[in-house]
Amino acid sequence: MRSRLLTIFLSSFMVLPAIAQESLQSPSSFLGYELGSTFSRHHQVVDYFNHVARASNRVTTVRYGTTNEGRPLMVAVVSSPSNMARLEEIQQDNLKLANLETGDVTGEALAIVWLSYNVHGDESNSTEASLSTLYALADPGNARSTGWLENTVVILDPAINPDGRDRYANWFNMVVGDEMNVSPAAAEHAQPWPGGRTNHYYFDLNRDWSWQTQIETVSRMELYKKWMPHIHADFHEQGYNAPYYFAPAAEPIHEEITDWQREFETIIGRNHAKYFDREGWLYFTKQSFDILYPGYGDSFPMFNGAIGMTYEQAGGGGAGLGIKTAIGDTLTLLDRLTHHTTTGLSTVEMAATHRDRVLTEFSSYFDRALSDPPGDYKAYVVRASSSGNRLQEMADHLDMLGISYGKALSDTRVRGLDYRSNTTGRQSLSEGDLVIPASQPRAVLTKVLFDPVTEMSDSLTYDITAWALPYAYDVQAVASNDEIELGPWEKSNAPSVDHAERPYAYVIRWDDAGDATFLAALLKHKFVVRYNLRPFTIHGERFAEGSLIVTRRNNERFGEVFGSELAALAAEHSQSVTGIATGFVDSGADLGSSDVRYMKAPRVAMPFGRPLRSTGVGEVWYLFDKVLDYPITRFPADRFSALELDDYDVVVLPSSSYSTMLPEAELERLTTWIRGGGRLIAIDRAASWLAGKKGFSLKMKEAEKAADSTATAIARAKRYVDRSRDRAPTSNPGAIYRVSVDTSHPLGFGFSKNSFVLRGRGDHPSVMTGSGDWNVGIVLEDGRVSGHTGYKAEERTEGSLAFGVQSMGRGSVVYLMDNPLYRGFWRSGRMLFANALFMVGQ
Repeated sequence: MRSRLLTIFLSSFMVLPAIAQESLQSPSSFLGYELGSTFSRHHQVVDYFNHVARASNRVTTVRYGTTNEGRPLMVAVVSSPSNMARLEEIQQDNLKLANLETGDVTGEALAIVWLSYNVHGDESNSTEASLSTLYALADPGNARSTGWLENTVVILDPAINPDGRDRYANWFNMVVGDEMNVSPAAAEHAQPWPGGRTNHYYFDLNRDWSWQTQIETVSRMELYKKWMPHIHADFHEQGYNAPYYFAPAAEPIHEEITDWQREFETIIGRNHAKYFDREGWLYFTKQSFDILYPGYGDSFPMFNGAIGMTYEQAGGGGAGLGIKTAIGDTLTLLDRLTHHTTTGLSTVEMAATHRDRVLTEFSSYFDRALSDPPGDYKAYVVRASSSGNRLQEMADHLDMLGISYGKALSDTRVRGLDYRSNTTGRQSLSEGDLVIPASQPRAVLTKVLFDPVTEMSDSLTYDITAWALPYAYDVQAVASNDEIELGPWEKSNAPSVDHAERPYAYVIRWDDAGDATFLAALLKHKFVVRYNLRPFTIHGERFAEGSLIVTRRNNERFGEVFGSELAALAAEHSQSVTGIATGFVDSGADLGSSDVRYMKAPRVAMPFGRPLRSTGVGEVWYLFDKVLDYPITRFPADRFSALELDDYDVVVLPSSSYSTMLPEAELERLTTWIRGGGRLIAIDRAASWLAGKKGFSLKMKEAEKAADSTATAIARAKRYVDRSRDRAPTSNPGAIYRVSVDTSHPLGFGFSKNSFVLRGRGDHPSVMTGSGDWNVGIVLEDGRVSGHTGYKAEERTEGSLAFGVQSMGRGSVVYLMDNPLYRGFWRSGRMLFANALFMVGQ
């Protein structure tokens, strides 16, 4: 009976009996098994999508990229045969509605619906649902979908995260028996580390839409920008004891979500409810899932003019093919995919039914973006005086987002807010500054990503509450209340300069994470590199602490091609190199001084696997693989006792707890290695876990105790319904804080005296007080510049350590209290980590 459930349900969307084209097969017929009886592997999904494209004049497939593990990223584009014949015209007309292309609309505009499945690989029923949804749309005997496709173009992405999905599906298909076991205690409901949720580098792709750090996101967004859909639905799963969730969303909803977007979410939600009510399926709306953080598959489309929605089916990686719920029901994969098929088709139905209104509101959204952009600021400016190549890095990010920008044509003064000092008044700008105008097609997205402070209707939110890009990039920036004349941006790098025909040495400034990538390349190519502990001047130029120095001496192995080899490597990495004539500097330490240190290429190891948090591990792994391109040995975390520590100079502890991996005896062995000259880099939770441990300087801040009478009053006033809100005073979902930096310490090289960290959680150690301790970055009093923090968490944060170094014998421990590699988007954190890796403890 269950095998017929999906077929029976799909028939409710048909006026006439389904009469499929002779060559078009259903998913079950093509795959050779009943949909819902097993998990389809990605290659089978791709094969079916391509089969439907060959068999149907309603469907074409587009391959838009390849994953890290070589799997294809692809979508199916579905519409009526007559619409498919003019698909390029429809696409271009839609970009004209969004003011992203010029000219008049030449044909009949259609509602564009994008359905995204399986962004979390172990929320795997949605890919199965994509197969049934595609078939329902492609089937010429389905009268209702035939009518919808006259008014719509539907784009189906069956698996945003194929690597994570196959990791889950392959594991499950290996461990399941001939019959599914519905007991939650069964092995098939306990997937192994790291689980299938994340991509190859263990990144959560549903947090990456705005940051575009991962290849899947970058590839998908190129196609998304070409289509700019009017409706985007993102299919997920939650705990298997939950009902189904669909829009409208919960508060806090970002202030730039329009009344129309809220209204149409409700219209779609009520249509879903009609089908769920008829079947007696449980569901909820307006709870748990808010629309504030801009990295989600519902919020990012919202900030691009679409109706963005999350659909959450009960299930997830623990549900398998079937599981017994807490109330004794059995939830099957077929149940789950049927529910997702329902909401997918219902979404298309509402787009077709309300096509004219959808198009009118979409066009008005982008017209307002030009004529009346939101917010008080007329432009956002990144000063050309920002360190290193950060302007161009920001410009490259804006290109990926589709946000327009240019350069200031002259020196000027504007009214506005200086991000670094957090002061408002007259601000001086310079010719060549990067200018992002508020008035542009993606005005809302610009405001969301650049506004210093995000307004919140409710402090209880699902994710971080601050993310402004000028803080993330740690640039000199201004939010301007005045418009600024701008011209086209010209990509350029400072030219390399030789002050001698045969330079004595070459110097590279240490300003941003790009310099760290270049340093990694130098070390991999066996260049001998030094760096300075104190600034020096020569040839009229000042070189700050941490500048990279490559002398001819000790690099004799390159012979006469020394300079050309270095220049070629610099060009490959867009680096500016200064050739100097002598080691006798005008001021500061000469190049042979003890203040100019030889840099040993560090041999690096990191624990990998259970019981560590996979996302923390993945952030470090990704940095070494894709940013630094530098080797790191990932050793099994449960075999730390077998690791020959003396084979390594640096051990990185990603954000996690280490009670299991480092019991007392192993922690003592690690401490002995540090005292002998090793360097430990402890990130976020790893650093906090070390607090109070023998030999480590970190101490936890004492929490202030309320007076007895106050505590009694609070206890009496507590209400059960407010239990979530009662935790708000101690919560910090993620806010940005200003940090005072000791820039003379190697851990602070390349930073300004004031910088920023993204701080989450409320429990942090205090500053260190030992004679060999260096509190390099301290969170300032009243240091919060953006985001929400509960008042008790704020008290514990102010004046606490952000990052520092403890000397331990001949070695050192680097404490990075706030994860500098968080989701890969906190770009200045890469520089901090590079200092910990390359500069500290040499």
